[in-house]
Amino acid sequence: MSVISNENRISRRRFISRSSTAIAYLAVASRVYPQPMKKKLTAGELNSYLNSLGTDWVDLGKTVDTFKSGGHEVEVKGIAVGWMSYTGSLKRALELECNVFITHEPTYYNHRDNDEKIFRFEQVAKKREFIENSKITIIRCHDVWDQYPDIGIPTAWGKFLGLGEPIDGSGYFYVYDGRGQTAVEIARKISTRVKDLGQPGVQFIGPDKKSVRRIVLGTGAITPMFRFIENLDADLAICTDDGFVYWRDGAFAIDNDFPVVLVNHPVSEDHGMKLLAGHLSKVFPQVPVHHIPQKCMYKIIRG
Repeated sequence: MSVISNENRISRRRFISRSSTAIAYLAVASRVYPQPMKKKLTAGELNSYLNSLGTDWVDLGKTVDTFKSGGHEVEVKGIAVGWMSYTGSLKRALELECNVFITHEPTYYNHRDNDEKIFRFEQVAKKREFIENSKITIIRCHDVWDQYPDIGIPTAWGKFLGLGEPIDGSGYFYVYDGRGQTAVEIARKISTRVKDLGQPGVQFIGPDKKSVRRIVLGTGAITPMFRFIENLDADLAICTDDGFVYWRDGAFAIDNDFPVVLVNHPVSEDHGMKLLAGHLSKVFPQVPVHHIPQKCMYKIIRG
């Protein structure tokens, strides 16, 4: 992932232009796949459509957005969309009569799903056996949806949190107007929003009463606090527990009175996957599409 410098931060005009380009891709795809008239959809066509949405930023020769099981010729009977292809979620997809599962994250606990050593664990080997025997097709949609404008992961997250429209940023990171709110006020509002995603509260580091002009937000494991500060003039960072290093980032935030709000990784991305399911239901109305919610990974156990 490249650093976003001050020179390549996009203006509001360019942001709108980029969103318009993405809408144009959808228009082209709808001409390529005249869905209301087409009776059948193959997994290969579905994957090609997903890849077409990210041609402006995804290197298809290196992307992880590939088949994890199944193949191009499989006829799609139903599509399930989820943040992670947990075994339970795959079983739920089959219950919903979906033979294709679109996942945002890996299936076998490695970014490229290419670590054969992981199958030394009996339950992982059983998961692969289950996938093969059930004949469910798994397609990953990560690199595309991590930067897709408007309804993709980052901007969908900002809208879900009620931050309004971005005033700066691009790709993985976006800036929102803090309107002079205090850091703890923003943290409380975010905490209220994530309750519906199963997170009982947010972690907060830094000064409560600091006035915030610029909120910088990332998602997933890509929430580099120092880049937020240096390249996007952050007054407050919204990070995830997979993208924030406590002994380094947390210590810096404490020593430098820099406020940080922390949420769980899937909490930051599940809403974007829900929007992907809605998007696909419109593009491919001939097959049912279901979003399988996957909320906060952990529970808070109190003594």
